[in-house]
Amino acid sequence: MQPQPEPRPEAPAGRRTRAIIGIVVVAVILIAAATLPALLAGPPGEGALPAAVTVPPAATPTVVLETTLPTVPTTIGRPVTSTVTATVQATTPVPGEAPLSAVTGTTAAVTCVPQGEPGFTVTVSPLEATAARGGTVTYHMTVEAQNCFSDAVTMKITASVLFFSQTYDLGTQEPPYPKSFEYPLTIPGSLFSGATVKGVLTSTGGGITRENQLTLHVS
Repeated sequence: MQPQPEPRPEAPAGRRTRAIIGIVVVAVILIAAATLPALLAGPPGEGALPAAVTVPPAATPTVVLETTLPTVPTTIGRPVTSTVTATVQATTPVPGEAPLSAVTGTTAAVTCVPQGEPGFTVTVSPLEATAARGGTVTYHMTVEAQNCFSDAVTMKITASVLFFSQTYDLGTQEPPYPKSFEYPLTIPGSLFSGATVKGVLTSTGGGITRENQLTLHVS
């Protein structure tokens, strides 16, 4: 007669329950580990963390100023002007703004301030000359303003010898002054040799008259 195997004792119900719960927990952990990276990444354009954006600082323009100031003459009675030249250069443009352009050449006229009554002077050369009949004497004349004089000046030469007199129109001189010009005077062929011609240069402007005495010897 063979001996009968002893029956195995059954595990208590509480131990089986804990084993099942442990298996379920391990399965959940494995599934979560496999799907978590895809959930964090998300679909394109959604859920993904944006990359860091670097904003460059605004560029600061460098401005160079070059100014040239010439010496301004202070002679009274003549127009005085001064010239200022400025150069502006932008080495680094500012985003969204137009580049700076160069600025050159500004001229300003300084108003003349009279220190007395306005007037003018006239110089002429030669004051005395010798020429043959039919010859020519060239007179050099200069009109200069005094105390901001700015009127036109009309000029003429009146020549006299014995009972003969002749007037020569030299025209009108306009400002600005000083104004220089020449006038060639032809000796009439009717004059005799040895005659002395007395001439008067008359200049009129702004209610003022100036006279210069001239002498011409006919050879």
